[in-house]
Amino acid sequence: MGKTTRCCFHARLLLGGLLGLASMPAPAAKPDAEEFAAPLQTVTAPSLPRHNPGRVRAVKDAMTGETALHAKTIQDAIAAAVGQRAVGCRLIRFGGAGFGWVTTGTADLATAPPPDAAPRTPSEARFKAFVDARTRLMGCLRALSPEARGRVTEKLEQNDAIRLALINLAANDQERHEQALDILARGFVAYAVEDDPAGHAIRVHLVTTPQTATRLTRPTASAMEATSLREGLRQTQAEVESGLIPPAGNRLIVVNATGELALVGYAVHPIAASPEPMGQNPARAAAEQIAIGHATRALVGLAAGDDAGWQGELDEASRDQLRAAASGYDATEPSARRFGQTRDLILSTVKDDSGLHALREGRLPSAAMVKRFSGEDAVTVMVIYAPSIRKREMAPPARPAAPTTESAAPAAPAPPTPPTETEPMESG
Repeated sequence: MGKTTRCCFHARLLLGGLLGLASMPAPAAKPDAEEFAAPLQTVTAPSLPRHNPGRVRAVKDAMTGETALHAKTIQDAIAAAVGQRAVGCRLIRFGGAGFGWVTTGTADLATAPPPDAAPRTPSEARFKAFVDARTRLMGCLRALSPEARGRVTEKLEQNDAIRLALINLAANDQERHEQALDILARGFVAYAVEDDPAGHAIRVHLVTTPQTATRLTRPTASAMEATSLREGLRQTQAEVESGLIPPAGNRLIVVNATGELALVGYAVHPIAASPEPMGQNPARAAAEQIAIGHATRALVGLAAGDDAGWQGELDEASRDQLRAAASGYDATEPSARRFGQTRDLILSTVKDDSGLHALREGRLPSAAMVKRFSGEDAVTVMVIYAPSIRKREMAPPARPAAPTTESAAPAAPAPPTPPTETEPMESG
């Protein structure tokens, strides 16, 4: 059994401009049918967590014309899709009008690699399965008919944040439909990683819904916009800890509504095999130091805006995995250009930050956090730095007249907690 990182994604939308918009009023709480937990973990295939899912039916979906798995709650629908343990993309419907997609990617653990080829490690297989799942998700959304694309877009535009984002990103109906599907394809949650020793394979399951897409999105291969730093860091840590990453890399996490940001460098390094049990501890310590070095240099590159240096230190196989991680992204597309403006604006507010100055000089600031995750075959490291800023106040929604009864409106959600807290995030 692998470690468990539990990420709860509620359909209640937080205040904030996730898609580069002004703050939106907090909508009323949604029914429980639209809430689900993503138990990102590596488990033995026959015992992938199930929670006795309720009745699930395969129905013809009027929105897309495809077959959908319909259940009372999203958790039941996801469990049914994941339980099929088959690669591909499945439309799910839940509650009254909820919808989303569950996609599964896979990678083989070669038992007999070709001559002169290194065997694929579990870490490499997890990353390959993740890229496979992400590619399949984009493929199944783009395979929708023009009519289905239009109906999906109409459903998405019922959310004010997405509707206004599409106005900013698209000049015509075709572009609007394309951008709407991109919002779904890049607003996924890494749901679970499934280790199947008997089948010599690893499967990765992703979930996307309009609700997940308004909580986080990935405008570029190395960036994430989220409703809070805690949300963005929690999902990033889950992906890093579960090995859904190339051998080294970085990620910029921004919260448009508050101007907060976090810079992350990460790396995974294999533990050298030792014939002696006592030799494993030194080998593990050596792997950890190498991983910390790679992660720190990737973080420095992110702060300096120059990835050429640390990428040049990697071998060709590692650079191939970096290219795979960037596949499907285009720096000239509207969402990437819009994020570039957002990034530059937010970074300009912290240009004098001492920690960023230290990183640009190649030094790790004292406020940086180093998180270590040790597996059987590799050590993974995540280095985080979040500049200290004065958060922008989010515009409160207009309030009605004071109620005359005790049934007052619920309070607005508490502001997100910055990642410089002393208590660690969940790590297992």
